[in-house]
Amino acid sequence: MVDVWCQVWNLQLLLCLTGLLQWDLCSGQIQVQIQKGPLYRVKGYPISISCNVTGFTGPSNRDFQFIVKKPNIINMISTSDPGFAYGMFSDRVRNKEIEIQRLSGSSVLLKINNLLENEAGDLLCETLHTGGAYYGDYDDETKLNVIADTLEASYSGSPSQSLSEGDPLQLECQVSSQTFQHTHLSVTWFLHGEQDENPRPIITLDKDLTVKPGAEFEDRYGAGLISMDKVEDTTYRLKMPQVQLSDQGKFFCKAIEWIQDPDRSWTQIAHKTTTACNVEIKPIVAPGVGSFSVYLKASKGPLQEGDALDIHCSVNAQNHPGHFFSVTWLKNQQKVAQIGSFGMLTMFDSYKERENAAEMRAVKTSHMDYLLTIRSARAEDQGQYQCEVWQENMNEDGTFKKVQKQMSSPENLSITAKESDLAVVMVMEDAVTEGDALRVTCSVSGFKGPLSVSWQHKKDSGVSFSDVISLTHEGVMKDVGARYQSRNVQTLHSPAGNFILEIGASATSDSGDYKCIVSEWTVQSNGEMKTANTQSQQKAIIVNSVESLMKVTLKSRTTNVPIESPVELLCTVKGPKVSLAVRWMFQPRNSTVQTNILSIRHTGEIAWRADQRNYQLSIEALPTDTRFTLMVPRASKQQDGQYQCQVDAYQKDVQKALKNSNPLAVTVQKPVSKMRLSSPTSHLEYTVNTDAKLECSVMRTTTNTSRFTITWIFGSQMLLSMDLDAVVKFGPAAGLEMDQRIRMEIRQKQNFQLTIHQVRTSDSGQYHCEVEEWLQDPLGDWYSLKKMSVSTEMVVKEKASDFKMNKADTQLKVEEGKQLMLKCSVDGIGSDSTLRYSLTWMFDRYQSSNVALLTYSHDGRLKYNSFDSELEGRLHFFTPEVGVFHLTIHRSIQEDRGRYYCQVQQYKLDCKGQWSLKASDKSGFTNVTVQLIENKLHVHKKEESLNISNLQAGFTIDCVIESRSSDASVFEVTWSRRQRNERPVIMFNASRDGTLHSAINDKDLVFGHPKGMHYKLTVPNVNPTDTGLYHCQVVEWIQTAPNKWRRIGEDKSGDISIHVDTEERQKEGSFAMDKKDKDRFIKEGEQFDLECSLDVGKEDPTHLYSLTWVFNRPESTSGIPLLSYSYNGRLQYHMNQDRLRFSIPTSGTFHLAVLNSDIADNGSYQCRVEQYQFDCEGQWKPVAKDLSGSTMVTVHSIESKLHVQKDNRMLNITNHQAGFTVDCVIDSRSSDKSAFEVTWFKVQKEAGPVTIFTAMRDGILHSEFSYKYLVFGRPLATHYKLTVPQINPTDMGQYYCQVEEWLLTANSWKQLASDKSGGLSIYVHTEGDSEIQTNPLGATLGVTIPLIFILVLVIILLLRRDHKRNSELKKKKDSLWAENNPLTPMPEETPGAGDHS
Repeated sequence: MVDVWCQVWNLQLLLCLTGLLQWDLCSGQIQVQIQKGPLYRVKGYPISISCNVTGFTGPSNRDFQFIVKKPNIINMISTSDPGFAYGMFSDRVRNKEIEIQRLSGSSVLLKINNLLENEAGDLLCETLHTGGAYYGDYDDETKLNVIADTLEASYSGSPSQSLSEGDPLQLECQVSSQTFQHTHLSVTWFLHGEQDENPRPIITLDKDLTVKPGAEFEDRYGAGLISMDKVEDTTYRLKMPQVQLSDQGKFFCKAIEWIQDPDRSWTQIAHKTTTACNVEIKPIVAPGVGSFSVYLKASKGPLQEGDALDIHCSVNAQNHPGHFFSVTWLKNQQKVAQIGSFGMLTMFDSYKERENAAEMRAVKTSHMDYLLTIRSARAEDQGQYQCEVWQENMNEDGTFKKVQKQMSSPENLSITAKESDLAVVMVMEDAVTEGDALRVTCSVSGFKGPLSVSWQHKKDSGVSFSDVISLTHEGVMKDVGARYQSRNVQTLHSPAGNFILEIGASATSDSGDYKCIVSEWTVQSNGEMKTANTQSQQKAIIVNSVESLMKVTLKSRTTNVPIESPVELLCTVKGPKVSLAVRWMFQPRNSTVQTNILSIRHTGEIAWRADQRNYQLSIEALPTDTRFTLMVPRASKQQDGQYQCQVDAYQKDVQKALKNSNPLAVTVQKPVSKMRLSSPTSHLEYTVNTDAKLECSVMRTTTNTSRFTITWIFGSQMLLSMDLDAVVKFGPAAGLEMDQRIRMEIRQKQNFQLTIHQVRTSDSGQYHCEVEEWLQDPLGDWYSLKKMSVSTEMVVKEKASDFKMNKADTQLKVEEGKQLMLKCSVDGIGSDSTLRYSLTWMFDRYQSSNVALLTYSHDGRLKYNSFDSELEGRLHFFTPEVGVFHLTIHRSIQEDRGRYYCQVQQYKLDCKGQWSLKASDKSGFTNVTVQLIENKLHVHKKEESLNISNLQAGFTIDCVIESRSSDASVFEVTWSRRQRNERPVIMFNASRDGTLHSAINDKDLVFGHPKGMHYKLTVPNVNPTDTGLYHCQVVEWIQTAPNKWRRIGEDKSGDISIHVDTEERQKEGSFAMDKKDKDRFIKEGEQFDLECSLDVGKEDPTHLYSLTWVFNRPESTSGIPLLSYSYNGRLQYHMNQDRLRFSIPTSGTFHLAVLNSDIADNGSYQCRVEQYQFDCEGQWKPVAKDLSGSTMVTVHSIESKLHVQKDNRMLNITNHQAGFTVDCVIDSRSSDKSAFEVTWFKVQKEAGPVTIFTAMRDGILHSEFSYKYLVFGRPLATHYKLTVPQINPTDMGQYYCQVEEWLLTANSWKQLASDKSGGLSIYVHTEGDSEIQTNPLGATLGVTIPLIFILVLVIILLLRRDHKRNSELKKKKDSLWAENNPLTPMPEETPGAGDHS
């Protein structure tokens, strides 16, 4: 029991605390509430919207004001300021069309008497601040939408009826609404009697489909004498089986349209009242007892063909129990229909068929009332009508006996032919959206009979109409067109006479003209239907694609934020109401790759590609757009970059559009560093082998969570560093030993101390402490803020030491090729075994820099510093004793001259077993001079003369070297032959590496080397053409380094004169050479031709010729054979084989072409010809020889004439699909045989020129863009172009091309010139550009005026260029390149082909 009481007490205490907490939170906090939206109200009707305020203190009456945002703010009305309203509302407020009704001091109603379309928007209700601190929400907002009035209500029956008391009454009205929103209808029938001040409600079918009788008709409704039915969708029928005299008056119905607001309440938004039907009620005069009377009543008013005709027959009888009545309708005394005593119906003559066609019927509506109805009256139905009634009694056998008959008064009915006023008006929207239902309404008026409709459509004006669908007058849909067989197409007929064509899920192909053809039908006398009248009308409609209506924009107010601040990106999608799929894309800064943050499928699923914790997403669907908001709650540097949203539109799971928003760059900035360092002692002094301590302290930090990296720098190299995790790493300045002596520790959180144990003099210098502050971003990444550094100079002084070097300077001369001995020694070395020395040998090369040759460590390690690998191979180091060091340089060369010295450090072994530096010193300089080997080459120069008669013996040319410059030298020997008064021609060469080369093709020369300084050459099998002067030339070489030789000297022997004589003299040669000297001037790269002509007189078949073409360089003493052609047809090239072309066009004419001339081809050219004769022994023997004149060839360098067009242009691009072209036009070139290499560059503000595409001179194309296909074209030999398709904002920048001109000379390519074009500035417009402009008029004028001036200038330049290009095109006959196909030659241009560009 105690537990129960405790639980009850705890519950009460909890409720009390909850109430106190709510009172504490709410008390004094202003809260404004406006009626929750969105609200939909109909144009032209009065509306009221409530607004109240709670939680305020102070005066009980609060002031309110209402504001409309669309999207600019427009003041509507205020309770405190009569002049508050802006212009569009001021007149309406003044005329009380807009007013505020106060319900209480804190609650009001905004009333608008006649709602207008321009009053739609976001409605803001504000309460004014009355003083003190702001606390709470002082305004609230709702959405007000103004929609069209589509409610229709009509009464189509007879405008008046005359009834007798007790007669039945049935009335119908049609009510419909085409409102897009979900609404309900209520319909009420009213009676306005002559004595009634206001109409009385008879019965109501409410919005929830419940039936409610009026207050004065509740009893009759309960007795079943009043009812209301809803027939089909739009017809509301009132039934009163027995009218009373009080029912006389005007009957009409009123329709009200209701909508349910977001607060679940129902609000009346529209109402309509029909025309009235005037009903007259006649009192009934009671007949006598046993008698009865008959009354006939027919439809009043003028009747036309097709109208409904009702003929009532009423029997008024009293006290007739057990009697029955039979009723017959007569027309012109002819029976029409009869209802017998038992209620059996009999139709007479032709009326049977009309009854079978449901055109006529006769019914007993009550005990004494009978009705004959003709649904569609005909002209033959006019005439005199009567009712014949027989009172009958039933016999016992069940038969009837007629007792008495009464006839009604006759009544004449007139039926006239219907005059049709058929009119057709088409009602439709001018445009609909793809996928929505296409609805076309054909409003018909002035019709009397049944209607049918045919719908037709044509897409374009040039084609004919095609059938869509038809609806017969009987209401049957048929004739669906071929294009619409599988589509949801229907046509409807409303009771009001409107025909509606509906095409579900419209497509863009449904655009075009629609025609409705309406036909009115009438009934012929034979009962068949015929067309009475036909009217048609057509109207155009456009079906807009979803993609054309969609607009995607990305914007943000937080594009430049510090780290940890929120970033909110708003992607707004405007367009039709379709399912949307959205992808948020992100491209990090300095990257070209986009990544997907998240994807929202059109079905609603969300797929996160990035870490979901770093982002928040919200979606807001508004009537005018859909807003996707991506929020980064705490931004980091990883989220710095470019964002874009990509939107897909879907209809019924079918993608209809893909739109990308504008890219939006977000910059995430680091916070400003507040770090400060304390200033250390600027100068510290320590003694060798003591411990040094250097301080580095942070006085102030940016945040309490800051971390630091510390770097100690000694001189210009890093000594050690400590990272964020306090891990210490040594740098290159620590060396091999110092890393054992240095230590860094954190004494306090922000105090860092560097300790150097056992300091040495080499530790002296400037120490820099570099501190970098780091913070951690929301993703856990560390980023640096700022670097600061402080410096301390430390001086380490030596203790007194007796260590010193021999500082005497010495001079040393050495002969080239000999070895060089260097020595370095320490003075005053004792017997202390704890001392050791390290050494670095330095070389101050002559007229060059100071370098270290080698380093010898105190622990015996030797390291050569390989700055010169050749010198390193000639070094030899050794130390014969402690403190004495020798360095030998083998095979000295001229480059070894300079100053040599050594730096020595003394190390001492301490008590811990560690070697520490004690002292250091350097030696004096050894100045080395290398003497070159003196040229002592001398060749034996004895002159000799030989007469040779024995042709088989031959002769030998000895080459004896009497003295040489060096025993290490080698020789190169060349033998030459010349005729008197001619230049010598090389015939044989023995190279220094032993390679032999003979320039004589028709003879096997024999080389000999019997001794080291004796060379010989034997010429066997001589003939008279061997007559001449022979000598040898010797060049002495010495090797100074691997693959490096120096020429010491050159000398030649004396001449040996050879004269060949035979006992049997051959007859004299019978040919002569052209001895005339010639000059040829050639441009570099061109071909030049040489010709050698013989005058042979009469041709002799026993004579043949050998030829040698000789080239003499300027200032050369010997000719160089180019090629030899033997009498037996052998051809041998001695040099430049690839560039020489030899031919014999005619007998006695020899032709030599030299291709791709070069400057090195300057010189004279001669041909030496020998004549051979066929003797009786069948041998070819030389009989004569001769030398042509010289052809002096001068090759001139080509003057650069390359020029590329330099027009500067600017291009603004809005159509991203169009792309742009960068033209490169070469106005002039240096040579017709040159080739071009063209490179296109892009220049951006932040970076320099970047290569984007290159067309090499050999036709190879290379693109630097892997993500974009650049299109290359070469419409002319001197016109190149590059097209950039499908551009985006990253393509903005300046573009130009650079042309290099190349020429093929001597089997190698030579660059002649280089030139670049003018710049093409590209600016790509995006959808967001317009939002950046703050002064549109000023910006437009500031840009437009210069653009007009530039445009006029560009047009003038283009006209001049086109004129010049057209002139050039007339001279061109072919084009080397085809656009997009650079390796395929274009066919030869035909006349009239025009400009291919």
